[in-house]
Amino acid sequence: MKIKCNKEDIKKGFHIVECNASGSNIRPILQNVKITAKNNTLELSTTDLEVSISYVVDSVEVIEPGVVVCPEVKVASIVKEWSEDCIEITEENRICSITGKGSYFKILCMDPEEFPAIPQFTNENYIEIDKANLTEMVRKTAFILSGEKAKHGSNGVFLDVNKNRAKMVANDGRRLAEIKRKIDNPNGLRNSCIIPIKGILQVLRMLSDHDEIIKIRIEERRVFVRTEKSTLCSQLIEGQYPEYEEVIPTNLDKRITLDKRTFFSAVRRGSVMTTEEYKLLRFKILENLLELRCTSPDVGEAKVEMPIEYSGEGLEIGLNPDYILDFLKVVDTDKVGLELKDHSTAGVFKAGNDYTYVVMPMSLEGS
Repeated sequence: MKIKCNKEDIKKGFHIVECNASGSNIRPILQNVKITAKNNTLELSTTDLEVSISYVVDSVEVIEPGVVVCPEVKVASIVKEWSEDCIEITEENRICSITGKGSYFKILCMDPEEFPAIPQFTNENYIEIDKANLTEMVRKTAFILSGEKAKHGSNGVFLDVNKNRAKMVANDGRRLAEIKRKIDNPNGLRNSCIIPIKGILQVLRMLSDHDEIIKIRIEERRVFVRTEKSTLCSQLIEGQYPEYEEVIPTNLDKRITLDKRTFFSAVRRGSVMTTEEYKLLRFKILENLLELRCTSPDVGEAKVEMPIEYSGEGLEIGLNPDYILDFLKVVDTDKVGLELKDHSTAGVFKAGNDYTYVVMPMSLEGS
């Protein structure tokens, strides 16, 4: 194999596939990237057997077609630090050479026959969704499961397709996010699946490319997400997703509209006195006033007030401020709605069209 290509083009490709290369020592082959050169294109592929992703670099000068499997981290590091516009890659006898003016690297490769087969996207029975909508759906749900504080063993992100609408849901038993967006579904497909968090985060990475329309195909045990240049295949989590609709209360009679920036600042200041062991922030709704209070037994006390438009019955409820801040960080509207009933019923936040965020209350006793 021998090719020449633009450094920025191949650099973008490695950015898409690099995080999927496994660091496991059990199967060293999974630490590699498969590079296939043919028809003036270069295809980069990585897999950990659960998630596979490929990226096609076009406008490549393929001097000699071929396939090479080499350490992903090493090649990606060389490409990132490359100073010239053009990069030349040659493989012969399982030795990959990367050369340029004043630079030369030689990397030992593995047998391409040992690299696991990458599942291929079938161009049928798929839906199409705007890139901006899919990006928003992932951003506004996956954060529940992707942080260090995410509950171990939580289910993945639930994707449900029905006619011209798709919804995405994530929950960890303490909070839940649901978002609905329009799709193009000419065949009227009806399907659903649970995508593991690793797969959904890899989708977010591949959406950084410039495509506008994304294809999604759900099979029995895997899901495909395809852009013009990238194709991702993720194994699915088996089983039924919990009946999450039962968690979302519907008989809420106390509603307030909050300025996002003001509310974010108030919650952040009110949470200063919380600790990892004590995350309770008391939300007290009074006439035209929201009071946030935290009394930490080991730190001290905080009290923050912000004006609101409210004239109903007063209420006090305990919520985890970190969960509120996580939600507000992904909201892109100026206003958010908060609906409540009493101190023991979950609070429901709403932002924009068809985005709902539910937070379970915390006990106020002894606080």
